[in-house]
Amino acid sequence: RVEMTRALSVIALLAALAMGAALRAGEHSLRAGGDSPRADPSVHAAIPPEVASLLASHCVDCHEGPRAKGGFELASALAAGAMEDSPLRAVRRRLARRDMPPADEPERPSREAYRAAVAAIDAQVAPATREVPAVRRLNRDQYARSVRDVLGAESLEGLDVAAMLPRDEIGEGFDTTAATLVLPPALVEKYFDAAEAIAARAVPGESLERRQVFAAATLERRGAGGADRGFAWLATHGTLAARFTVGFAGTHRIAFAACEQAAGDAHARLEVLVDGERVAEHEVAAGPATPAEIALEREFARGGHTVAVRFLNDYWDPKFPDPARRDRNLGVGDIVVTGPLGRAADSPFEERIARIAGEGGARARLERVARVLGEELFRRPLVGSEANRLVTVAREAAGRSSGRGASTDWDTQVRTLVVVLLVDPRFLLRVERSDDGSEPRPLDGFELASRLSYFLWSSVPDEELRAAAARGELAHDDAIRAQVARMLADPRASSLAERFATQWLGIDGLEQRQFEAAIYPSTKPALLTSMRRETELLFDGVARGARPVRDLLDARTTHVDAALAAHYGLDAVPPTGFHERALPAGRGAGVLGHGSVLAATSNPTRTSPVKRGKWVLEALLDAAPPPPPPGVPQLPETAEARAGLPMRELMRIHRENPDCLSCHVRMDAIGLAFEGADADGRMRAIVDGAPVDDTTQLADGSVLRGIDGVRALVAKDDAFERSLVRHLVVYALGRGTADADDAMLDALAERLRAHGSFRVLVEDIVLSDAFRTR
Repeated sequence: RVEMTRALSVIALLAALAMGAALRAGEHSLRAGGDSPRADPSVHAAIPPEVASLLASHCVDCHEGPRAKGGFELASALAAGAMEDSPLRAVRRRLARRDMPPADEPERPSREAYRAAVAAIDAQVAPATREVPAVRRLNRDQYARSVRDVLGAESLEGLDVAAMLPRDEIGEGFDTTAATLVLPPALVEKYFDAAEAIAARAVPGESLERRQVFAAATLERRGAGGADRGFAWLATHGTLAARFTVGFAGTHRIAFAACEQAAGDAHARLEVLVDGERVAEHEVAAGPATPAEIALEREFARGGHTVAVRFLNDYWDPKFPDPARRDRNLGVGDIVVTGPLGRAADSPFEERIARIAGEGGARARLERVARVLGEELFRRPLVGSEANRLVTVAREAAGRSSGRGASTDWDTQVRTLVVVLLVDPRFLLRVERSDDGSEPRPLDGFELASRLSYFLWSSVPDEELRAAAARGELAHDDAIRAQVARMLADPRASSLAERFATQWLGIDGLEQRQFEAAIYPSTKPALLTSMRRETELLFDGVARGARPVRDLLDARTTHVDAALAAHYGLDAVPPTGFHERALPAGRGAGVLGHGSVLAATSNPTRTSPVKRGKWVLEALLDAAPPPPPPGVPQLPETAEARAGLPMRELMRIHRENPDCLSCHVRMDAIGLAFEGADADGRMRAIVDGAPVDDTTQLADGSVLRGIDGVRALVAKDDAFERSLVRHLVVYALGRGTADADDAMLDALAERLRAHGSFRVLVEDIVLSDAFRTR
């Protein structure tokens, strides 16, 4: 069924068959553990008294008779004292979100009344539940981080593992959602390509020598001249340079031919510079027909380097007696970089493998390696003959690739074993045993360790976490709290800022956005990357306990590099790294004033109050508006197309469409309060020739004054905490939330508002039944 045109075809067949079996199990789990089935619409449930009282007092005036708002009629159901299950669940969802009656109503139920009504409906009609699928694929970031942590970052330096795989689909706002992490056949081929490239880098051959040729005509030039007869010529003082990349550190040879057009009483002289440092000087006493061969050897570290040839003694004398010797020029041929020379040094991964393998025969040594790496990558100890079977496949495939049968050299066997492990379903798929019974079961220690590590590190459990799982310690709350504290202090916890925060705040992939260069000439990928990093550093401080959670809204300091400080108009900072600086009075606090958020919620040519208002509702208040109805016209992009009308007036006209009014009233008011910040994240006082007007009014009459007014709106109750909680739960579990999760989310949000600690929030999540059982 699987045809592979490579020596590793046997591994592909085994992997494909095993993946198919695992996915069939996963499909069963999805069917068994998905959303609860919807109630029979013909079944009527009694309306609990608490609900009937609330609906009669606050809702029936708008939802009565043939002109009931939204076509949702309540009066007849209240008169009958019962309604169908499905509408009752719909009522429950609106009450749980507390968005009905609308926020502009002068009298609204208390929080306690809302909760009592929701609890009463849940007692009458079981709330919908969702389960984590039993099988899910690692997303590409988890794959890359897992490989890095097992094989070693130093051994893979310069190799972008994540870039070898396609981007994952987003579900529920994140790329950790199990329902989107499927395994199409084309992706299997990508996994083989990635595994082979990773194995080749981690276990290089005896020689890594590579020859890079930079043609004379393509050399970077500083100084006058041209190209002729295979040489690049310098007619004045200047340089010819080549930029090259060293994949493996070691000694490299730099060679090129040089010649002169002789003039005066001296020969041409040149010097060779490597990364700006003078390393050699030569006299060139040869013409183009028999050029001089110049070569040198030098140690190079992995990464980018530059070699340059500089002409030192240009000469021009139109009165020199011999006309043929009046103009001295230097010619440089192709520059050839070869290396590393000699036998390759062992990579850090190879040194570790040697320690694991120990002494003895090749098969026994390889089996020890398979057992250790298999436990790390499969996230559990290998049992039975698993290690033996891995070695059998690796040795057979290594023999096929070399044409020498099952017995071949040690490096080839180790390299092939790495490929075998990296395409194995036990690595690529996270599998949790799915019981047929309906009762929840506690996850075993290794399943729980995997949930913890992929939540907090986006990577495999380390040795300490696996040991705790093996000893049964993760069944105890105190042990889990200790692991959370340790893991959040580990550098690997940066994944929370780099993956969770960027997706929650909508800035993932920000550096790929393009802005109109004529309007925003400085907003280029490097600056957008700095903006994203600014936000990651703020969140990282929160995640590690250096800041309270509310600093995401309230922080009056930020981290900027030199480019971002100049862009914001802050005092200069050192040329390298990020440095903490106080924000000027006019810039919004926390993430609300970050260039990443302001740019991500803008259009290429202008700000977008609609996107900014929607972002606040969706990310910070967890009250995302519904998608716009089809056929609604977009606002014009350019000032010319706006015919002189300010953005505020255009949006007022847009709201005259009754299909748009209900969502845009609140969304537009919030978005317009950001108008003091341009699309590129800089503050501004003038828009289209007029002073900025960033004072707006909500439907309930409350006034928002600029970004600080938005901050006050978000901070006034625990909607922000609940939004953070729900998004973090979705990220941690890999599934969306359902009605049955509301009580847990409310309790987590209340506790978070009280203690303000991200670490305690993580503890509460991982100690919950939703996280520890299935």
